[in-house]
Amino acid sequence: MAKKALEPELLLQHISGLDSLEPCICAGGFGWVYPATIKGTKEALKVIKIDRIDDPTIESDLIEAFIKEQISRVRREVDALNKCKVAELVKLGAIDICEFDVGEDKYLAFSEEFLEGCDLRKLILQRYSPDLNEITSLFRSLLRCIEDLWSNGYIHRDIKPGNVIKTLDKSRPFVLLDLGIAYAVYETSITYKASERMPIATYRYLAPEMLQPDFRDRIDYRSDLYTTGLTVFEFAAGQHPLARDSDDMIRTISRALRQPPKSLKQYRPDLPEGLCDLVDGMLKKKPALRPANIEMLFKKLEVMS
Repeated sequence: MAKKALEPELLLQHISGLDSLEPCICAGGFGWVYPATIKGTKEALKVIKIDRIDDPTIESDLIEAFIKEQISRVRREVDALNKCKVAELVKLGAIDICEFDVGEDKYLAFSEEFLEGCDLRKLILQRYSPDLNEITSLFRSLLRCIEDLWSNGYIHRDIKPGNVIKTLDKSRPFVLLDLGIAYAVYETSITYKASERMPIATYRYLAPEMLQPDFRDRIDYRSDLYTTGLTVFEFAAGQHPLARDSDDMIRTISRALRQPPKSLKQYRPDLPEGLCDLVDGMLKKKPALRPANIEMLFKKLEVMS
């Protein structure tokens, strides 16, 4: 991905339907986000640069396969959001997927609703201390997302504090973003040279089973339950249960595979023991050991609220 975001003036030349566009407010591993006005409504415009492989030793058909994978991921994200209707997932906006070129580079763009609020990562860095109601509300919101995604054949794969917005809307206090690396259970794999690559992921928020070579044959919604446990833990405790900022990728992965996390109760002794047990259970290394009955999880959370 190019390090510098495209200027709004340039995007206005290539994307029709935009009334106005503000400077980029968010840059991630897969794209940029711009506040946009579309038909008088504020939305979030997502722009994704399609990476190229500039290596003459690689066959052209493999290069094309890599480009196709990236485009397919964007289309999968939009398809998933079209199918999933739960309020706790971000909604699509008025701009459908469009492709355009700037020089030799290819880009895709589409819009989503603009959510007023703050992502959990920023709140954690600000040492925000949520109360019990906020923690259980976040827990329920993420479970609803997992349930809806799974019923439509998807696994999010990237649930983390940076992808969750604490909104100003009391009817949907937490909203999950970014299905850019969502996995489609019943679709043909779109991953270029899948057997030779590590899974696309944020390594601080990667379920241990995702690190197994055959994870694509066994993955299910319990991987999202694990990352939900990580996210709820970090929001409540103010720190990740395993990873440390000083860790490199190898150390982070090693902790995820081998080191048992401390109990949430050690960081938040004020929280009900039952809630801490639920979060701790989600962080079991083996999927079979995690509490996987989502309806039962809802019932347990209801009692604690």
